[in-house]
Amino acid sequence: MTGDTGIDPYLIPGTSVLRNLVNAHSGQALNAAESDLVNARYSKLSSIPLAADGTVRQLQWIHHFLFQDVYEWAGQIRTIDMSKGGGSVFQPLQLFTIGVQYAEGTLQNDHMLQGLDRDRFIERLAVNYDNFNTLHPFREGNGRTQRVFWTLIARDAGWGLNWSQISKRENDCASFIAHENVDYHLLTRMFETITQPLPPGQDQRLPPSIDFKPGADETPGQPNTYQVLSASEYGQQKQHDSYQTKGSVQPKKKTASDIRQALKAEAKQLNTEQSPPESTQYRHHRGR
Repeated sequence: MTGDTGIDPYLIPGTSVLRNLVNAHSGQALNAAESDLVNARYSKLSSIPLAADGTVRQLQWIHHFLFQDVYEWAGQIRTIDMSKGGGSVFQPLQLFTIGVQYAEGTLQNDHMLQGLDRDRFIERLAVNYDNFNTLHPFREGNGRTQRVFWTLIARDAGWGLNWSQISKRENDCASFIAHENVDYHLLTRMFETITQPLPPGQDQRLPPSIDFKPGADETPGQPNTYQVLSASEYGQQKQHDSYQTKGSVQPKKKTASDIRQALKAEAKQLNTEQSPPESTQYRHHRGR
């Protein structure tokens, strides 16, 4: 990747601060205003009965609702390629359409995660969560938008997601490992922690909060970083993402039981910030 080549059009010139509607010119001021305004919008959103439809269009609607007071591009698909924390690029724009088709199609083939027992629900939730996270459709605000999106899908499948049971750091680490290595063991562990059955007749509105567990690691995470891909890099990315094209060969899916056995074997040598040992890097492509 050519990394910092070019100028990120989303930034205030000469700064690393996103253009915004609140006249903030520092990251600290923008983060504070964004938190207040998005929380206020979420409070309104949680009072609206919503049904999950499992599409990027619904992600766009949620993003616009939450961030409309902060960014003029709220709800719009990003116009740049980007990565986070020095990791691999998210779905490149030239391949974005096939990525959307793959993510939406996989979720539909999984029947929106409905009718599954808890282990199978968690297994497929981890896979689908990573599919949509790989898209990373927006310049900023993907995490909060996805938490609303998956809370809706889980609720319609009869499950609740209690995000306050994990820290932001845990979520970021699990998402990073899945995106980089196509390894879902940390995402699976995370969803095992936060997934709970909903009682019959549960209120169909969103929960009062989708915030993570408060704590010392509640600082802003790594920012999304503008990337410029060369033609050869696009070719490499297209090859890497070949699983998304119709007719591609898909690796065998790991079951929840397989993952639990692998976790037991590596428990003594693995922590949440380490990449999995070579024996658990079981896929070269993000295939389901």
